[in-house]
Amino acid sequence: MNEFYWTYQQTKFRGLNWIPDKFDKVMIIVHGIGEHIGRYDHVAAFFMERGYAVTGIDHYGHGKTDGLRGASRGFEFMFDYLEAFLSHVKTQFEKPVVMYGHSMGGGVLTGFLLKRQPKLLAAVISAPALIVAMRPGAFLKGSLKVLTSLAPNVRVGQGLAIEKISHDPAAVEKFRKDPLRHDRLSFRLANDMIQNGSWCLQHADQLHVKSLLIHGNADEFTAVEGSRLFAERAPKELLTYKEWDNLYHEMHNEPESKEVLLFINKWLDR
Repeated sequence: MNEFYWTYQQTKFRGLNWIPDKFDKVMIIVHGIGEHIGRYDHVAAFFMERGYAVTGIDHYGHGKTDGLRGASRGFEFMFDYLEAFLSHVKTQFEKPVVMYGHSMGGGVLTGFLLKRQPKLLAAVISAPALIVAMRPGAFLKGSLKVLTSLAPNVRVGQGLAIEKISHDPAAVEKFRKDPLRHDRLSFRLANDMIQNGSWCLQHADQLHVKSLLIHGNADEFTAVEGSRLFAERAPKELLTYKEWDNLYHEMHNEPESKEVLLFINKWLDR
C-alpha cells in the first residue's frame, strides 16, 4: 500500500494504491460517509491476490482530503472528481477498470453510472444510500432543501449507532478508535444523498454498465428497500442483485466477509 496525493480543481485528494507485481484489471473503491479509503485495506488485499491493482481517494471533507469534515461541494462535484480520477487511473494503468462503491459511495457510484455513463468493465454497488434508513418524509425533505439553500455547510452529528456496522465487535471497536473517522454531516450532503437516491430510483432503467448490487437485509443505515426497488427497475440483463440474510451495513466487515468477497470475485470473473 502506498499513499499519494492527487489534485483536481484546486482540491488536494489523498489516495491509496495497492499494486501487486502482476495484474490485468484495476479496481477503484468509492468509500462511504464518515470514513476513508484506508478502511478498505483488507478488501484491497483480497482483490490484489486475484489480479487487481486497487486504488481510491478520500472524498472531499473526509480522511486526509481537503474540506471540513462532513462538508460537501455537492454531488455534481463528486461526479466531476470521480470522472477525472477514473480518467487518471485509465491513463496511469492502461487496464480495464471496475468500480466498487459502498454506502454513500454506493449511492454516489450509482448516480455516477446513470448520469455520466462511464466506460467500465463492471461495477459493484454495496449497500447504497438510495433510501436512507430513517426514510425521510416530505416535511424533512422540504426542510433539508431550505436549510441547504440557507446554510449548506452547517454540519450536524449523524447520530448513528456505530455498533450496527457489523456483528464483529473487533470491527466495531476498530472503527470507533479510527482517528480519521468522523460523524459530521452537512445539510448539503444530507440533502444531496436523499435527492440522488430518489433520482437514481426514478432512472434505474438508464443503467448501461454490468453491475452487481448487494445489500444486507439487517442494515439499519441504508434501507434494503432502496436496493430492492433499484433491482426491480434496472435492466435485468445488466444488473445482478444479491441480498444477504441478517447481515449489517458493512458486509465486507462482517464475520461472513470472506464469503461476501468471494461472491463478488466470482461474479466479476464471469
